[in-house]
Amino acid sequence: MKNLLSLGLACSLLFSLRSIGADVSLTADSKRVSAVEYLYAAVSDANTVLATIDSGLLSSYQAKDRAAWQGFYDQNRAKLAKELERLPTSGLSERDGRAIAAMRNQMKAFTGGGALFSPTAKCQDAPRKDIAYLKLKAALVACFVEIGNSLTFEDGKINRVSALDLLHEISEPDRRKAVFLAFVPLWQALNGNDEPDSPYRRMIAGAAAAAAKDGSEIDNAARDVGIDPAEVERWLVQILDAWRESSGDAMVEPWDFRFQAGEADRLLETYIPRESLLPINHRYYRDLGADLEQMGTLYDLAPLPNKAALAYTEFVIHGRVLNGAWRPTVARVSAPYERGGLFVLNELVHENGHVVNITAIRNRPAFVDWPSDLFAEAFADVPAWSTYEPLWQRRYLGHEVPEQLSLRALYAAVMLDVAWSLFELRMFRAPTTDPNLLWTEITSRYLRIVPHPEFSWWAVRVQLADLPGYMVNYGFGAILTAEMRKHVSEALGAFDTGDPRWYGWLSQRLLRYGSERDTRTLMQDFLARPVSPQALLEQIHRLKPASAPANR
Repeated sequence: MKNLLSLGLACSLLFSLRSIGADVSLTADSKRVSAVEYLYAAVSDANTVLATIDSGLLSSYQAKDRAAWQGFYDQNRAKLAKELERLPTSGLSERDGRAIAAMRNQMKAFTGGGALFSPTAKCQDAPRKDIAYLKLKAALVACFVEIGNSLTFEDGKINRVSALDLLHEISEPDRRKAVFLAFVPLWQALNGNDEPDSPYRRMIAGAAAAAAKDGSEIDNAARDVGIDPAEVERWLVQILDAWRESSGDAMVEPWDFRFQAGEADRLLETYIPRESLLPINHRYYRDLGADLEQMGTLYDLAPLPNKAALAYTEFVIHGRVLNGAWRPTVARVSAPYERGGLFVLNELVHENGHVVNITAIRNRPAFVDWPSDLFAEAFADVPAWSTYEPLWQRRYLGHEVPEQLSLRALYAAVMLDVAWSLFELRMFRAPTTDPNLLWTEITSRYLRIVPHPEFSWWAVRVQLADLPGYMVNYGFGAILTAEMRKHVSEALGAFDTGDPRWYGWLSQRLLRYGSERDTRTLMQDFLARPVSPQALLEQIHRLKPASAPANR
């Protein structure tokens, strides 16, 4: 193990040095563009450092407190905007032109501080009929923080992530239903009594209107794969049909769906206490040639009342060349983990898939950014899906469960993401649709879940409020995940128990470009063919028809 790890780190180092010298041009063709680009890099760092400080993780960074970072940001962002406008519109190389366009576009997302997914809005504003679309979204996200972080269950409080985890693990049916019903205050805050002017229904109407002008995440996903948006829906339905065929005809209550599929979670629960999450995660990535501790990755995993109600990964500072040497990206991972378990561990490994994605980027400052939402979420699951493979479990947990149980637990979660993707696609197409009836139709038909249109039980994902349409990057993104896992396995062999070549190999062939290359070209070149749903369908077909669950 020690020798393999050393080899992996050496390969990563050689890759980094070679990238600077030969593989990718890390500087602008024009000296004038180069000067503006490095100002952009400094402002971009200040923006993400401020978000890190405002998250509560740090009070200062690189010996500068928040006031110093804010002053730098305010002064230099204004300067950057002027310098970008002064750049010539002709006479530049094609690559410099694309870099300028990227900087102008990415600056639109700069916030100059504020904790991500923790808006200053209040949930109590969501019912107001006079509230504008963006403020309504912020109010709905606030509901996830105010209510989702403090669900009432039995004699205590649990957060949204813990409640979803407990739905896999609680064996008593009445207690399991009680966990499910603990979400009712959150559902009502988002969708009221499902009336036509509920907060969510007004918000999705605003999202659909904005998408009609500027495009949606569904449109972006179609573009990223090179298909028509209508084909996205056909692929999603094809995937859900494959799951239905593998799952038998027995109907299951919504509070029992995760439990019925989650026997693997229950059998492994005692081997994954909360304190083991990071050590297991770090060990796996070291075996893949990516030492997250050496990279300086920052973690904020404690549950707090006012913290973002979901797990996410973001830049602290962006990698770039300084004084002739590559200064690496530093990333941070935020999550509200009260418990351990396989469901939580899988999510943490997913978040660290984001870390290795952005730390592998070796490009000029304008392109040191996420490739696309679809690619980012899909790639993060390339290592994360391994947690449901028995070989992975044996190596990193010391215990394993049968393949059929593990795969059913994994793909049940994937199918929920696919169902949410189809749900949002159809809500965007017809925003006056009753969301409860639509969710009931999708889940009863494809997931064999007993209809309960009286519950807005679809409303458990923060993305549905903060980033309408974003769920397609998980559900449809699973197609890319399966494609990448299959291709890497064919090229390197199985990596479920680690492979020190993994990080360097993927960095060189897939990750180093950042946002410079569009996802369609990136995947086409990587696979040497267009993306297809076939690899994911093959994985789903590994499942045998499920037998009726035993009484517990």
